[in-house]
Amino acid sequence: MEDLDETNQKILKRLMKDGRTPYREIADELGLSESTVRKRVSKMIENQIIDRFTIALNPERGGKKVLAFLTVVPSAQSNIKDLWDSIVNFPEISEAFYMSGKCGLLLKCEVQNLQKLDELLEQIRELRGINELESCIVIRVLKRGY
Repeated sequence: MEDLDETNQKILKRLMKDGRTPYREIADELGLSESTVRKRVSKMIENQIIDRFTIALNPERGGKKVLAFLTVVPSAQSNIKDLWDSIVNFPEISEAFYMSGKCGLLLKCEVQNLQKLDELLEQIRELRGINELESCIVIRVLKRGY
């Protein structure tokens, strides 16, 4: 957000906290007119600073009790693109990142219980081109970003 002025940063911060905040409320908080906030948000959408407005689900309320991060280290002879194409299609994988160095792929997964996590790990192990698979189960979420 370094290219944004302080006002746009404040507007974004408020929308990131709750994307349903009325522009009138943001305007009142920042001492601006509602039309100014509306124009600034429209401009940020136009300039692709704001990609989309969305909702964030509480995974625990949706039946997902186990959050884990998986590291998949591809084998030297594997085609990483084919591997990630296969992995991102698992519905339990909520986010996936192609990392530099030995890290390979970092996957965020959310499942109902440890048995479901074990089943997911087995499915991933069956894919061709994996050298290592490591799972780290989240004990406590310290901060969530949306």
